[in-house]
Amino acid sequence: MRHTKMVIIAVIVVLFMSYGMSWASNFKSSTSVVTGGTVYNFEGQAEGALISNQYAGVTFGQAPLAGRPMIDNSPYLYAYGSSSGTGVLTGSTEGGYPYPTVAGITGTFASGVSEFQAFFSDTAPLGDYTVYAYGAGNNLLDSLTILMSETSGLYVGFQLASADIFKVQIGPSSFYPGDAFAIDDFQFKTAAVPEPISMLLLGFGLTGLAVLRARGRK
Repeated sequence: MRHTKMVIIAVIVVLFMSYGMSWASNFKSSTSVVTGGTVYNFEGQAEGALISNQYAGVTFGQAPLAGRPMIDNSPYLYAYGSSSGTGVLTGSTEGGYPYPTVAGITGTFASGVSEFQAFFSDTAPLGDYTVYAYGAGNNLLDSLTILMSETSGLYVGFQLASADIFKVQIGPSSFYPGDAFAIDDFQFKTAAVPEPISMLLLGFGLTGLAVLRARGRK
């Protein structure tokens, strides 16, 4: 009986840990976190090209005003860098922005995704940046803040247990409109992560097996 209780407790602990680890998280990392899926590195586009729906599965825009972000090829307009190649995505003046490179960048997915990351860069920051993940109906799911001390080059993103991310927004700076930044290697995917109900069913099954095994020994 004591052995059965210990097994049940262990199963419950594992379930809670699995639920907490897989359900939602955001990250900031010096190396890539998301693997697989779709990656757009903004190579092969003309300097200053306005980007909206040229890439399958996502439509790019700007915030807080309207407009489309643009391609900047090295040498860059302002102080930022890339994670691969020479092309990056940055803000344009379309929509009423006073300068290029200062607008926040949005990505709206054609269908929900469970994981997202992008490489963020501002090598001469004047403020912090916030990154947002939105669900259906523009519902805020999660956010993270990139501090001034972290902006030289960082992978940022979100990992959820289900495909609930429908839109992401990166920036603008808290020093808007006086801070320039760019993104690169925009990546997203839908991962096959067990839902909480599946984990609970698995847990109940393991508990039942433990009880039957303990009874069989008597």
